[in-house]
Amino acid sequence: MTILVAPAAREDLAQAYRYIARENVAAADRVFGRIIEVIGLLASGRIEGRPVSLRDGRSVMTWPVPPYRIYYRKRTDAFEIIRVYHQARRPIER
Repeated sequence: MTILVAPAAREDLAQAYRYIARENVAAADRVFGRIIEVIGLLASGRIEGRPVSLRDGRSVMTWPVPPYRIYYRKRTDAFEIIRVYHQARRPIER
């Protein structure tokens, strides 16, 4: 299955990595690695999140990887990462 990463999710991941790496590169690597691992599990169907509605009206699925939350959508031809959002920020769910 093709995994697509939306531009907003790419920026979320880059910001998260940079923020953590300022203090501890090894920790940033671990968090990033765990997020990638969970994305693989979600894309393979071995785990599945719960449905939510985003503030912009989109219906997506979500899975926590503390302190982040992965927002995604499964399509027949691809698995799309919508956002990887820090849970302490202003909620993007309705």
